[in-house]
Amino acid sequence: MEENVKKSNDLNGIKFILFSLIGIFIFFIPIKINDTSTIPLDHIVSGLKAILPSLAPIYAIIIIILGSIRPFYKKTWKQSKVDTVFSFLKLLGIIVSLMIYFDFGPAWLFEPDMGPFLFNKLVIPVGLIVPVGAIFLTFLVGYGLLEFIGVLMKPVMKPIFKTPGRSAVDAVASFVGSYSIGLLITHLQDYYKFQRLC
Repeated sequence: MEENVKKSNDLNGIKFILFSLIGIFIFFIPIKINDTSTIPLDHIVSGLKAILPSLAPIYAIIIIILGSIRPFYKKTWKQSKVDTVFSFLKLLGIIVSLMIYFDFGPAWLFEPDMGPFLFNKLVIPVGLIVPVGAIFLTFLVGYGLLEFIGVLMKPVMKPIFKTPGRSAVDAVASFVGSYSIGLLITHLQDYYKFQRLC
């Protein structure tokens, strides 16, 4: 019995070290590829955009469509006035994204700093970084690194920012990577906290 417990503890320790190192590498260690120095997650997303340049906009439009019809499918669109307004704005988003993709509509929409900029520099990168980032986020939040850093950083984060110590990982990931990654980490923290309470 004690031997099984020891083996289990050893395995958990190996998982903690190995997977945490993978997470740290993906989100926090800048590497240089083709004269661009950034974190591996950004390189992965840039690589996907380069490999699939014609599919990335279609993928983004599919995500927009699915996200727009979800409130109506789930019947959450009328839970509050805010939900109702945003649900219909999402439908408007489908129309605007199709106009940008198929290149039709009012001239002001196609100003360089309007539709094309928002679609190519915001919608597509965020649409790619969120699912790719979600895959690797498990290495940061699922194997104990968050709690480990949380204990170490509590004396800093609590008095200065009035947040738990584990929010240090969230803050650094948001700063080094993307705000959308920070949002995902926050969401996953709540999810794992809920799982532990159940």
